[in-house]
Amino acid sequence: MKTKLFLIAVIICAATTITFAQDSITKKGIHIGSFNLTDATITAGKGAVTSGFDTRVDFSNPNGWVIFVQANNDRAMVNIGKKIGKNFTIIQSIGQYKNAPWTGPMIIFKANVFKFMAFDAMLWGGCAFATDKILSNPGYKPQFFMSYDGMGITLFKNHRIGGAVLWLKTDQMNWFISYKGTIPIGKKSKLFGEVTYNHNLNIPMFVIGYSIKLTD
Repeated sequence: MKTKLFLIAVIICAATTITFAQDSITKKGIHIGSFNLTDATITAGKGAVTSGFDTRVDFSNPNGWVIFVQANNDRAMVNIGKKIGKNFTIIQSIGQYKNAPWTGPMIIFKANVFKFMAFDAMLWGGCAFATDKILSNPGYKPQFFMSYDGMGITLFKNHRIGGAVLWLKTDQMNWFISYKGTIPIGKKSKLFGEVTYNHNLNIPMFVIGYSIKLTD
């Protein structure tokens, strides 16, 4: 119930932002304290770490701190971190997966290799607090939740080819190969689609999404 209420709140925030964004975005942007609301994204489908109707809003401030909130039917999380130099972002994730609270670190690396090529990588792990390894009920005992390692290459800004490895709870290790294509809509928004091959299930998975940039 708490996860669903959190999801509804995030959806309302994202939907309201997107509804008024085209007419209300100014050079000053939308502020919450020292943080600017920079991006809002809505996706539908299933990927390596997304499923169902997924929403995300991103915030940042002039000192390099970042916050992004993401939620769907199964999990909700708040990610707080700081940019280190030009390429690294160090983040702590705090969230809820179904019934169990969890937390863990995330490291993101992004760099332009050539004018037409960019490289990105992510290391993300977490432990949950539950009564058992399958996280059926919340508890005080730390349990392994997940480990996700991924990387990708983006060509000409709009074409990303990636791969990732995922360990989730007691499930067998899984790996993914994906392609993501983006279609810009004006200067601030874009549509995108992603197809991901799921090795363990031996099936393709599909995601479509819309993203809008709320600052210049």
